[in-house]
Amino acid sequence: MAEINKQAETEIHESRQKEEHVINTGDFTGGQEGRDDIEQEDMQESMIKFMEEYKERHASDDEDENVVEYDEEGNVIWTWKKEIDPLPLLTIRKLNLTLQQAFELRITLDIRVYGQNIPKPVVSFGHFQFDKPIMNLIVKNEFEKPTPIQSQAVPAALSGRDVLGLAKTGSGKTLAYIWPTIVHIMNQEELAPGDGPIALIVVPTRELAIQVYNEAKRYTSLYNIALVCAYGGGSKYEQKKALENGAELVIGTPGRIIDLVKLKQQTF
Repeated sequence: MAEINKQAETEIHESRQKEEHVINTGDFTGGQEGRDDIEQEDMQESMIKFMEEYKERHASDDEDENVVEYDEEGNVIWTWKKEIDPLPLLTIRKLNLTLQQAFELRITLDIRVYGQNIPKPVVSFGHFQFDKPIMNLIVKNEFEKPTPIQSQAVPAALSGRDVLGLAKTGSGKTLAYIWPTIVHIMNQEELAPGDGPIALIVVPTRELAIQVYNEAKRYTSLYNIALVCAYGGGSKYEQKKALENGAELVIGTPGRIIDLVKLKQQTF
């Protein structure tokens, strides 16, 4: 019993010494090494702690920004921006569809093709590999994805293939040949004096010529491409002068184009 009491007194004495040491030095380890796996934060704990602190710091900002407004019918009007993660870059070279997958995609898009070694259709504007100005304008126009005629015709035209495409009005077929035309023009040397246009778009009517001209101008203006619209009913003199100044892309009707060729204002 005496030994037990002596040991107890010894432990009490050591405990008091440790307590005084902690009070005087502030060292809670008592000179002993602790367990790193318990006392130190691991990566997961550190990340959780960071996210909690981040939410606390930005909680007031989110409350101010996410102000809910309602229209006359009581529907919520979105006044804050949605957080959307960007899609990874995917080019047409990485879109390695099998023949079966390309066949199924054409069925889904209601595309019928004829020919040999036909380029495969695509499902995203990113697959066209257009440069930044064209892509920015596509985004600005809020085009979500290529239309069926664009999905098949643009890859074929960019591959240098002859394309005869049929699609209904409003299907986007005009841009299906304007985009490849611009890419082709930008890959050519600058015109020398007296050179004819690099590309020619022939349409049957004056109204359609003006319509295609206005659509093409939105994209050609991005690259300062010389664009001329030649159609019957317009000033032949002004069209002649525009061609004399050099035209990289001409949009016109058959009759007026023939007239200008006879006047030796173009070399086709």
